Amino acid sequence: MKKWIILILVLLGLDQGSKIWVSSTMQYRESIPLIEDFFHLTYTRNTGILFGGLPGTSENYWWVFIVFAIIALGVFSTLLFKSDFSDKRMFIYRLGLSLLIAGSLGNAIDRLVQVDHAVIDFLDFNGIWAYIFNFADTFLNVGIFLFFVDTFFLEKKRVVKNG
Repeated sequence: MKKWIILILVLLGLDQGSKIWVSSTMQYRESIPLIEDFFHLTYTRNTGILFGGLPGTSENYWWVFIVFAIIALGVFSTLLFKSDFSDKRMFIYRLGLSLLIAGSLGNAIDRLVQVDHAVIDFLDFNGIWAYIFNFADTFLNVGIFLFFVDTFFLEKKRVVKNG
């Protein structure tokens, strides 16, 4: 269990450290091309929901994001810490949950500590994707993918072998 807590803390540190670095070294809306016409670091602040929808939502309803984060963290943490840590076949399941916990925490911290309750975004694949995101968003997307892969494919194999 200790290694999963360490992983969550490392991922959270990566997310928060990158956001602190971007917000302290770049101007708002500044964009630095790393791969021209494909990948840029672009400093933005998302006051809305997923993929920038409903911009300005966090100005008055930031607390709703915190409530959802607390619920998600409770569910993900319970699932992770109740899992069978001796079963090595549950690696993908635990990795997915760890990513979900780190991603939820990363964006919730922004909502709590940023003056405008915005989430700092900066990963900009402007050549292929219209949205700018951050490491926490990446952790959430990869985490939910791994969780579903485990739930729909791997869990069945564990149950058959144990049953």
